[in-house]
Amino acid sequence: MIRTVLIDYDGTLHDTDSIFASKLDGLLGLEGGELYRIYLFEIHRKIVHERYPERHDDLELHWRLLLRYLGRPYDGDTVRLLNIRFQEAVEEALERPRFFPDALPFLEHLAEAGYRLVLSTGQNSLRKAEAVRRAGGRDYFHRVLGEEILGYLKNDPAYYREALRVIDARAEETVSVGDTILTDIYPAKAVGIGTIWVNRRGEEAPREPERTPDHEVPDLSSALERILSL
Repeated sequence: MIRTVLIDYDGTLHDTDSIFASKLDGLLGLEGGELYRIYLFEIHRKIVHERYPERHDDLELHWRLLLRYLGRPYDGDTVRLLNIRFQEAVEEALERPRFFPDALPFLEHLAEAGYRLVLSTGQNSLRKAEAVRRAGGRDYFHRVLGEEILGYLKNDPAYYREALRVIDARAEETVSVGDTILTDIYPAKAVGIGTIWVNRRGEEAPREPERTPDHEVPDLSSALERILSL
């Protein structure tokens, strides 16, 4: 029986993509959505996560790889502008968040049903929890966890082992809900936590057994149904 639900923030509760797309629009001659897609999927996930996990938050590395991917020479002015727009997007996401329509009803139903809800995110975890509190008018989370709190990157199974210890939960009674295989599914599954992949973008499912989610859903309404049935 599931008692504790670890819930990701960016891309799961919060429409982070749309904010970054609007801030990056027009840079390098690309639409913001396309530029952010390249940054997120081709650079951040495929290269940095896989080859340089310890440099997860190194924007300079990301921009060098991005320019190389696009066949552009390194240009300091362009990199400075990318940094400015990126940080503006980060701040807007925290101060003027755009939650998916199903996000607050998902939290409300689970809280009312008696589940222990834990925000499980990367950086700025406390500010993200506060953004949810402002939007919903209540505290939904039993605990707030993030990389800066647990001391591990979220793509490391140690993050989830430490999370279980901190919240005093058993892996078999816990489920991780998130949109990213590399941070919400694979490392959680590695320590025995159940996993629900919220595949809002219609991504291709991974083929490796260790990265295959226990459940795949298109949104949080479907995730709610799945959790209630477990």
